[in-house]
Amino acid sequence: MKGKLFIISTPIGNLKDITLRGIETLKSIDYIACEDIRVTLKLLNRYKIKKKLISYHSGNEEKVRKEIIEILKSGKSVGLVSDAGTPCISDPGELIVKDAIENEIDVEIIPGPSAIITSLVVSGLKTTPFIFLGFFPRKKREVLDLIDKYFYIKATLIFYESPHRILETLSFLKDTFPERKGAVVKELTKIFEKVYRGTIKELYEKIEKSEIKGEYVILIEGEEKSEWEKDLEILESMNLTKQEILKFMIKKYKGIKNTIKKRLFKNES
Repeated sequence: MKGKLFIISTPIGNLKDITLRGIETLKSIDYIACEDIRVTLKLLNRYKIKKKLISYHSGNEEKVRKEIIEILKSGKSVGLVSDAGTPCISDPGELIVKDAIENEIDVEIIPGPSAIITSLVVSGLKTTPFIFLGFFPRKKREVLDLIDKYFYIKATLIFYESPHRILETLSFLKDTFPERKGAVVKELTKIFEKVYRGTIKELYEKIEKSEIKGEYVILIEGEEKSEWEKDLEILESMNLTKQEILKFMIKKYKGIKNTIKKRLFKNES
């Protein structure tokens, strides 16, 4: 008889934020697969739980994933945890779930904390709809593709970001969408938890003056492209001069000449 894979949500930061069912499951299973053994041990020691631990992370995922599936096939149970929150979100845990399903191994979720939902609820932004996009991309082409695909729809966008890149990411967003509303949440559920709210320009200024520490969640208000922006993009893709485009646009869209000029000549001093 095959074992069962348990997906167990663990605290984001405050070790008290684990469910009773989560504790009971951790005590009952045979193995625990975790990202960082040291992080998981803090939780297990807090609740006096001793189990065999398997280190599973993005550096060894292919090899260890096969080992975990073999353990499950042998009839043993395995609990999958991440360093913080719900597993399988922006981590290789999703691949274990996929493999388990393909091997007809039962998968059970033990729900609990999620940095995505927690930050969304406290942000003050619209909670429905929202789109989680993982960590903000690093390559310029990927950033431009992401902006084109997601930044002009009515959905709150959510990103993870590290303390090493938070200012760089916010600086880019500030230059691109300075007046778009958003929020930045850091150190969720921990002693120094902080929520910053305002325009992206204001968020950058606040974070720049703060102590850069811990993990961050960036949330950005959704916004659809206006008709004039859509028209402008079409005209810019044609073989027209900027003056020709401007003449057409201000004739069609009266009252926003300065806005159109600012957008059309934004890369010129």
